[in-house]
Amino acid sequence: MLSEILQNLITLWGGKDSYPTEEKINQNLKLLRNEQWFHPLFSEHIELFLENKDLRFFIGAAKLHIILSNPKKKLRFEEDLIHFINLIRKKHK
Repeated sequence: MLSEILQNLITLWGGKDSYPTEEKINQNLKLLRNEQWFHPLFSEHIELFLENKDLRFFIGAAKLHIILSNPKKKLRFEEDLIHFINLIRKKHK
């Protein structure tokens, strides 16, 4: 189920052929860390952001330069990211 959700989110935010490198993942995390709304989320779930492969893959596959320049897309991405984090946490309990 989690892999299906991940695939759907990647298709929505990154496109079908997105396979991010570690460099791309780290670049996207750096972009997100410039966003005010991301600070508390990152602080609360830092271990997931640094170690969870699914979450890192999702962040790396996202086209953040497009998403962050559009307020509606940014809000939707934030909501999807929070939802995905909650799913990951539930899976690991």
